[in-house]
Parts: sequence; structure tokens; C-alpha cells
Amino acid sequence: MINSIDSQRCTGCGTCTKTCSLDVFRLDPDQHEISPCMEACPAGVDIRKNNYLIQQGRLAEAAENFRKAHPFPAITGRVCFHPCESKCSRARLDGAVNINAVEQFLGDFDIQNPVPRPVVRHLEKVAIVGSGPAGLSCAYFLAEKGYPVTVFEAMPEAGGMLRYGIPAYRLPDDVVLAQVERLESMGVQFRYNTLIGKDADLSLDDLKKRGFKAVLLAPGTTTSRKVQMEGIDLPGVFWGLEFLRSIRSGAAPAMKGSVLVIGGGDVAVDAAISARKLGAEKVHMICLEDAEHMPAYPHNQADARAEGIEFHCGFGPVSISGAEKVEGMDFKRCLSVLDAEGRFAPVFEENVSLSLKADAVIFAIGQATELDGFADKVQIERGRITADPITFQSSEWGIFAAGDAVTGPASVVKAIAGGREAAESIDRMLIGADIPARRGVKRPVVQEEKLPGVNILPGKEIRPVPRNERTAVVPSEPFGEKTVGLDMEAGFTEALRCMTCGSRAVVAYTDDCMTCFFCELNCPSDAIFVHPFKERFARTLDQIEPAKQG
Repeated sequence: MINSIDSQRCTGCGTCTKTCSLDVFRLDPDQHEISPCMEACPAGVDIRKNNYLIQQGRLAEAAENFRKAHPFPAITGRVCFHPCESKCSRARLDGAVNINAVEQFLGDFDIQNPVPRPVVRHLEKVAIVGSGPAGLSCAYFLAEKGYPVTVFEAMPEAGGMLRYGIPAYRLPDDVVLAQVERLESMGVQFRYNTLIGKDADLSLDDLKKRGFKAVLLAPGTTTSRKVQMEGIDLPGVFWGLEFLRSIRSGAAPAMKGSVLVIGGGDVAVDAAISARKLGAEKVHMICLEDAEHMPAYPHNQADARAEGIEFHCGFGPVSISGAEKVEGMDFKRCLSVLDAEGRFAPVFEENVSLSLKADAVIFAIGQATELDGFADKVQIERGRITADPITFQSSEWGIFAAGDAVTGPASVVKAIAGGREAAESIDRMLIGADIPARRGVKRPVVQEEKLPGVNILPGKEIRPVPRNERTAVVPSEPFGEKTVGLDMEAGFTEALRCMTCGSRAVVAYTDDCMTCFFCELNCPSDAIFVHPFKERFARTLDQIEPAKQG
């Protein structure tokens, strides 16, 4: 039998749980110290516990645990930039756990199952303006808390950037639709083709008159930043967000010949790949930044290169040439993008230039939010709604704001986290609780020397399981999803690679131990001590003290 486990030595690597043939051990992942991957996640997802539950085959519990932090793993499993993987301790051994792929695997499992409809426990109605990731996240958590929630969306369908900004080859329509349908099954109501704001379909005052006690503003970034230069009004000039929106709305423009995409961010990458899928023979990306500082995420840049996109880094646009339509464009070398204070102030070298022929030009140089309709109610600075970074309260009591309209263009997972925190604030306001109390406090991370993979190396050379890529594009579906998720076997296999850093091993079934010593011999941190005998020796007569005579 197991004599003891030294909790100070145990790193929770899971070697004992994965190697005990009699299933004696379990892990306790609910620890105060969090794993490095959890700290790196913008939404604070309990990755450690999720993976452990998957290892146990408890998928439904893993999905429920995931939804405590954010409710859309099927979405972020496809579009998240997965900073968690860069902090994974397994990278020191044989490669980081493919956390993003496991997330998609868990999300795809979860959306196949009905979500319970919460009991309505509050009378106060909440309005959410915008159905992007922040708005949908806030709607989910408020519905979970028992509030009647109505989401107002200016477009014909819900999703915001998820539906109209991210190409379908990365995030298919049916994935977003499934999440919206789940929210509807929870009682969330959607009002489409409804613009909120001053001089719009409904004003914020109108929402108040209709009985909404709290409002979340989550309009997202809906327009492209514009620039003025010679030839900008020629036919064949497009703007990034509007170009992507036209594709998702079924009104994609025809692309042919050579297309130039101006910008180095993720919208620019999506526009470039989309132009290629629409028939452009050649696509060039031109950005101010050098290759090392290009703002698009590396995995998106790799996708663009795989599609044959040519990069021209370190050049800025000068003018567009053409008589009746776009024919070409001139650029000059950019020496620096930011000044000493970090402000946008590009410096150019006039004598170094670049000229490219073009049949179309797509500008993707930034996004902006249309906030004029809210300016009479909330404070707006530099094109963003001013809101508290912890509580997401705006300058007006009862009005909260989250998502890109507050932070500027950011990741989907960060917007989801903002929506969750806004829901918490709205709930506290409506029940009369202290809104900022005990919030914003970070839990400590497992100490470096206690991480498996630093000086404790359990089971090396188990390589990550990659997701399959669809290399052959179906002509009738050029925007079909590119990445195939993990199947059941691969999902479990990859989750088993997780070392659940910072958990603690516990003996769950003591009587099943057969004293084989395998756990003690293989524990990488020498935390397990096995008693040398299965049972106590039988007591003999000479060990029994005779009863004293009174």
C-alpha cells in the first residue's frame, strides 16, 4: 500500500496516474498556484483541470469547467493565437501540448450537446449592443445568472467580427450559428437589423424607457481606417473590413491578375488569402514594418506564405496609378514606424522606392469603431469608449462597455474575457453588491523549479499531435474550413501529454494497491513512498497483553 506522498515534492506531473496499472492515483488540479499556461491565457481558462478531466474521459465535465471561464471553445479553438502554448512546460521536453487543438476538440464535442436553460431568477432586463465575441460572452454569463437578456445587432445575423470579419476558411458559419442557437436555447433574445444610438433605430434613452436596467456597449470595430492619396478613388480600391464583410455577405468582388494588400496585420493577411481564393493570380502584401516586427500573428503569416502571398516589408504607400481603374502603385522605403516615445511617426527614405503593377488594391491599415451615436452618453477618447479596465464601467452609471470598442483591435479571446467581466459587474450592480471588490487580483504561478520539465523529466519524446490541414481546395468551396480538428483518439492522446503542472497526486483507492513499487520507482520527483508490506502481520498470542486482574 502507499505509505505517503510528499506534497512539497509532488509537481502534479501525472506520471503516477498514467502508469499505475491498478488506477490507484488521482490528481487534484484545484490548487491556489496556477500553471504557466493558465496565466498566459487572456481569459484565464483552467487548462490544467480541463486536460486532466479529458485524461479521465470526463469530457462533459471538462466542457462545463471550460465554460466557467469562457463559453465558446469551438470558436477560440479555431481562431485564438494560443499564447498558452508558448508557456507550456512540455516544450522543454519534446514540444508544447497542442492546447489549441484540444480546445477545438472539446468545443466541437460541447456544441453537439444541448445546454441547460437556466432558471430566470431576476426581473431586471439587460440590453447588449453588439453581438460580437464580447457581446455574446456577456449574454451567456448573464443568462447563466438568471437575467433576461436581449442582444441588439445592426447586421442581419449575429456574430460581429466572428461572422463578418473572420473568413470562413478559419471560422465556418455553422460554428458561429451553433453558438448563437445555444444562447437562444438559454433564453437570450436577439433583435437583428437594429441600430442603437443617437438618431438611430433606438437610442440608449429608448432602451431605458423599455425597462432595461443595464446596458453593455460592445459594438466592436466595424469600419476600416481610411487614408488619402493620389488615385484612392479609382475603381479597384477596396478597404479591408468592408472587403471581408462583402465576402461573408455573399457579395464578394471578382479578383483577377495582381492584387496588392496594404498592411501587415491579421486583417491584411485574411484579405490577402481571401483575394487569392477569389481568383487573383498574384497577391502582394506591403507593410511599413520589417519582417521581424510585422504585427500579424506568426501562424497567420505562415498561412499566407503557404498560399503563395509575396511579402514586401518595410515600404509605405505613396500613390496609386491608373487612368480609369487601378493599374499600379508606388512605395518608398520605411526606415522606422514609431518615434522614441512609441508613437506612430513613420520615417521614409525618399531615394529608395518600389513600384508594383496591380489590378486591385486592398487597404487594411487599421480598424475603427462608429461611436458617434453614444457620444452624448458616455465618455469617448481617441476613438474608444472610456471604461474601467477591471469592471468595464463607463462614465455613465448603468452603462458598461467591452470588446474592441474599449481596447482597440484585440484578440477574440480577450474580447470574450471582457464580456465575462462586464457580466459580473452588471450582476453586482443590479443586486447592490460592491462592483470592484476582490477583483483584478492575480493568483500566483507555480514556481519555476517546481515545474515538470525543468529538472524533472517524465516521459520524453512523445511528440504533439498536429491537426490535419486540407491541402486540396474544393473548387466549389474555396472558403471551406482549412483545418480538420482532432478525432476522439487524437484528442485524448494529446490531452494525455499535459503534465498538469502544479496539481497534487492523491491516493484515491488505497486498497487496490498491490505494492508493486512502480509508482515510487518512476516518480520523477521522488515524492511517493510505498510501504514494503501490503497488510500488517497477523498478531500472535505473545503480542497480546494479558488482561489485568482487578
